[in-house]
Amino acid sequence: MIKYAFILDKDEFVRLSLNKILQKYGFQVEEIDDFSRIEDRKKEIDQGIVLADVEIDVLEKGIPLLKKWIDHFILMSPQITDELTLRLKKMGIRRMIKKPVEPRVLKRVIREICPPQGGRFSSSG
Repeated sequence: MIKYAFILDKDEFVRLSLNKILQKYGFQVEEIDDFSRIEDRKKEIDQGIVLADVEIDVLEKGIPLLKKWIDHFILMSPQITDELTLRLKKMGIRRMIKKPVEPRVLKRVIREICPPQGGRFSSSG
């Protein structure tokens, strides 16, 4: 099964490094410049993640769309304060990663969303 990752970030270097990390984790990566680009991609998102660094007002405007795939959404931000966390949780956003993104933190959050599918194929013992 193909796992998809959608990246929304203005910083080209961030997109490039996330792209490399996510491909290493087995994701097919797409970079997007606006949430509307993934409006009709629910099937792909259900098998993957959306990683985004966007302003809070953009999130608030996109709530109806965001609610479709909130369980697969990870917000990245350089400034995650208690106040912001509270505001985001009220919107339904539960996963936040402080930038710069640490690969091991990202991997842990991804595993919460998309647990490894190795159970059936790995040898026991």
